[in-house]
Amino acid sequence: MSKRLNNMLLGMVCMSMMACEDPIDIALDEGRSQLVVDAFISSDMSLQSIRLTNSANFFLNSAVPAVNSAIVNVEGPNSIVYNFVNDKQGNYIYDPSTKGALDSIGFKYRLQISYNGEQYQSFSMLNPVPKIDSMTYAFELEELDSKEGYYTQFYATDFGGRKDYYRIKAFRNGEPLYPENPEFINLSEDAAFGGEGADGLLFIFPIRAAITDEGNPFLAGETSSVELWSLNRDAYSFLQQMITQANNDGLFSVPAANIRSNIVDISGSTQEEVLGIFSVSSVSRNSIIINP
Repeated sequence: MSKRLNNMLLGMVCMSMMACEDPIDIALDEGRSQLVVDAFISSDMSLQSIRLTNSANFFLNSAVPAVNSAIVNVEGPNSIVYNFVNDKQGNYIYDPSTKGALDSIGFKYRLQISYNGEQYQSFSMLNPVPKIDSMTYAFELEELDSKEGYYTQFYATDFGGRKDYYRIKAFRNGEPLYPENPEFINLSEDAAFGGEGADGLLFIFPIRAAITDEGNPFLAGETSSVELWSLNRDAYSFLQQMITQANNDGLFSVPAANIRSNIVDISGSTQEEVLGIFSVSSVSRNSIIINP
């Protein structure tokens, strides 16, 4: 084959590749909009917030649409109704200084939402939470997967004789250690990650120690804080599924799917147009200042 013919073929290939760069517009279905409920509240005397939004197109390059036209309340003991007032930004706020905290251990609270002519509800029992007895810190040298610095732990003991579920939240100088990152949600079934044999025990080391960022451990003078939240089985399962979806990548990834909600219509039927969870938690807290 001559050099000239080689050059001609090369030019034709280059031209065909350039032609392939033309943009192709594909019309995609928008899909139905779904009500999304973020209703993790606690027994604290602090302001309690339930956030409502509408699901949005995957390619939407803006904040998800807030829902400001719903009526939201929680029914407590003796038919007391705690009204959550909309702030015009999708948040529905309850001030416990008005009717008191949602702190009746063992009571099954009822969330009620009225939206777009539909009535939704969910139930969540308030479970107790163990006291965080203490916290410690220790200086550790750099290793393969961790940096040099101060590492903290908390110490608490699971209630014996019952099945309990918890979420552990960590803070650095008052700010969440892993904000808005479901990959780092720290859960515990009894005093471990699941299975039998952890009932009534001290929380295991990997859970106690997961309140420090190994890539950026604490410095002298900083404050490490931890919160232990009680959960129901459905809220625990919901967060487990969030973790699974957040880590769903690589060779063995599976198609993403909606996470099962505990919010149903007024008749008790599951509603596919509603996403999210309702959970009422007791909270135990502790903190330590790194003061070597």
